[in-house]
Amino acid sequence: MMSRIDASLVPLLEPGRPVALVNYPNHSNPGDNAIWLGTLATLRRLDVPVGYTSTWRAFDEVAMRRAIGDGTILLNGGGNFGDLHQGQQQLREHVLARCTDRPVVQLPQSIWFRSDDNRDVMRRLCGAHPAFSLLVREDQSAELARRWFDVPVILCPDMAFGLGAMDRTAPPSRSLIAIMRADSESVPRVLPPELRASDWIAGDPAAGMTQYERRVLRVNRALVELAGGDERRAQRRGRTLSATFEILARAWVRRGVEVVSEAAAIITDRLHAHLFAILLGIPHVVLDNSYGKVRSTYETWTAESGLAAWADDAAHALTAVAALSEAART
Repeated sequence: MMSRIDASLVPLLEPGRPVALVNYPNHSNPGDNAIWLGTLATLRRLDVPVGYTSTWRAFDEVAMRRAIGDGTILLNGGGNFGDLHQGQQQLREHVLARCTDRPVVQLPQSIWFRSDDNRDVMRRLCGAHPAFSLLVREDQSAELARRWFDVPVILCPDMAFGLGAMDRTAPPSRSLIAIMRADSESVPRVLPPELRASDWIAGDPAAGMTQYERRVLRVNRALVELAGGDERRAQRRGRTLSATFEILARAWVRRGVEVVSEAAAIITDRLHAHLFAILLGIPHVVLDNSYGKVRSTYETWTAESGLAAWADDAAHALTAVAALSEAART
């Protein structure tokens, strides 16, 4: 997967030339933070320096232009290309409208629009930009992108794969856990009461952090509230805020690895719990989210991994995970 990611990006980036990487998620979701860290790891492999980073709330176009000159803007990958997650999409639209003097690359995304009007706004922005490249992370999104947008579309694995293989943080303490969404992308399912089901982003975002990481988180939260205002102060705040991103991302990814490492096998409808299990070598069963991105990722990249099985419902998931676990023991 890493070589496929590198091959997708090499034609779009110039070694040694600074880029901007924007739309840092700035929340405790381990999957979104794995995307960020995988992107940083990939850019380091390709010798592409990152001269500017920001969250969607703290984007400063003046500071970005000063930092990277006429360099390329990279929009962070994930599952927010559409109208399910407004903040990241608003910055994406702003960049396409305002920054037409340089290449813009959308890193691998899943695409979903509930509103045709919102989709058409994005279609016009994509078509009007002279140098926009759209990377998508699974076949369903590739088909939608080619149908809706008149731009180059490149199929590329999720950037979390840029991290490569990972190690468990500890031997498993449970035979099976379920990591299930509890948000707008969830699908109602009934799991047996004896199976503990939880969402890996629930709870305290500082859980499991070192004292240093907790201090960094406090600085991050304070600076997010102060972003904006006077240009020079905003730039100073932006640089300090950006310095927190990789530290927090590593802490939150570590927390995700700890959650997945608890069990000998897992059931999940979370895309990145699935990808973490692949990278950790843990047998698991995958269910879909509300609009098909998990199934499409499985069918595009991971169905032949030998570690994952597909299930259409909870009952099938329990049967499939038992078979996977038995196969892993033999």
